[in-house]
Amino acid sequence: IESAKNQANSFFSKGLLEESVRWFSKAIWVAQSVHAPDVPPEMRSILHSNRAFAYIKLKRWREAEEDCIAALAHNSKNTKAVYRRAMARFELGEAASALRDVEQVLAELPDPGSNKEALELKQRICKSLKREQSK
Repeated sequence: IESAKNQANSFFSKGLLEESVRWFSKAIWVAQSVHAPDVPPEMRSILHSNRAFAYIKLKRWREAEEDCIAALAHNSKNTKAVYRRAMARFELGEAASALRDVEQVLAELPDPGSNKEALELKQRICKSLKREQSK
């Protein structure tokens, strides 16, 4: 599993996103198989969260959201998965849900140095909600 995850991360860093998704999918499949019953929930969560990020880069928002939900089912404290779900939901037009997610991230990461991207996403979501309300 670790080697498939590393391969997926390598493809991701080279911009080979479809290949990265394939390798994350392989790792997830192995983790879910009967051959690997002792895979920690944190690892399962990371695999789904990382594949979600590749889906986000591919603009495959629904798959990204689904992977984030799976990641959080394995580890509810996976802040990256919450942030990535917020990104996907925003792009899916689910601004209210995205705002709840991004506010959760900001509550968990109060340090301005670590939450810059989340703050920017919140601003974009709030602008979108204001546009919707003014229609």
